[in-house]
Amino acid sequence: MQIRLLLVALLIGLQGETIFCLDLGHGIDGRISGGELAIVNQFPYQVGLSIEESNDLFSWCGASLISEQYLLTAAHCVDKAVSITYYLGGVQRLAPRQLIRSAQPKVILHPDWNSDSLENDIAVLRLPELALLGDSIKPIRLPGISSRSSSYDYVPATASGWGRMNDESSAISDHLRYVVRFVESNEDCWYSYANIRSTNICMDTTGGRSTCTGDSGGPLVYQDPALNSEVLIGITSYGKKSGCTKGYSSVFTRVTSYLDWIEEVTGVVYP
Repeated sequence: MQIRLLLVALLIGLQGETIFCLDLGHGIDGRISGGELAIVNQFPYQVGLSIEESNDLFSWCGASLISEQYLLTAAHCVDKAVSITYYLGGVQRLAPRQLIRSAQPKVILHPDWNSDSLENDIAVLRLPELALLGDSIKPIRLPGISSRSSSYDYVPATASGWGRMNDESSAISDHLRYVVRFVESNEDCWYSYANIRSTNICMDTTGGRSTCTGDSGGPLVYQDPALNSEVLIGITSYGKKSGCTKGYSSVFTRVTSYLDWIEEVTGVVYP
């Protein structure tokens, strides 16, 4: 079997630029650029996905563990998946604490997912076996129903993943990395993208510190002082095709916009 990364881009015209998803497989770019090395057990909710599509095409994405059986990721990562290998609890990309392979993955795409506009870029994955919870593997908390109106504008948030480290990188990272940046308001994000919706949340990337190719589907997390807990507020979706280090905002799916759907599909809900 010939194994190769699908590098054909899904390009969408936008303000004279193109946008790109942040996986290695759909041309919408995603990686951690200018980030720091993660330490063991720092991101126990981070999951890596090796995704096989038809014709022996493979891609890499991230995901977030939200219970011992369910993950959240980007719809564009998995809408054509025929098999998925899940990497849980690791810092080194190919050395997880738990490895799960599924030849018939349970993928639940948002019913209004639009692959052309990237609207509703969210999917639930159901693991074929339970995650082995411990210090290295733990679910991330979702925002509470009472927080559904929170914008998280201008708070610091952390994005993590195994994506490329800069625009010149030819491969994704072997070591989990992260970057801490401020959430932008959607009004500020409109300067980079004309089609930003209320269901998106954006991150400032000043200084070239950003998500990039290979980070799609991964988490954007806020340390909520009121809860004394990390909270998943975004799912890495897309950025500018011109590059991850150019200072254009990174765009995520806003988790608070989908709390009812997530509860309906997974039963996971917080007050």
